[in-house]
Amino acid sequence: MFMTRHAELRCQERRISEKQLEWLLCYGEESHNRGVCLCFFDQAGFSQLLGDVDPTNQELALRSSDIYAVLTESKVITVGYRDERLKPQKAHKRVRRGTPTNSAARRIHRRTR
Repeated sequence: MFMTRHAELRCQERRISEKQLEWLLCYGEESHNRGVCLCFFDQAGFSQLLGDVDPTNQELALRSSDIYAVLTESKVITVGYRDERLKPQKAHKRVRRGTPTNSAARRIHRRTR
């Protein structure tokens, strides 16, 4: 997979090897959000990786548990280490100006128009 210059720099800064990125793309879970794909290790994929990797690369595989990558169709945009659990983001609701934020007040506001 093609890597952007930004992704190459992040791999170098964060000491993420090509082998770790390859494992992530093979064994990782994918989550789609806002036009990009977020790839990360879930428990099942990570345990499968640990079972499949040879003993010489076991230590490198153990350090790979918190790696994530942001992808488009054909490019790796960026990579990094997760600090906490990845949470899905909710879509922003469009709120008109002058509309109350309280749901009960919004219903009353709609009736008076």
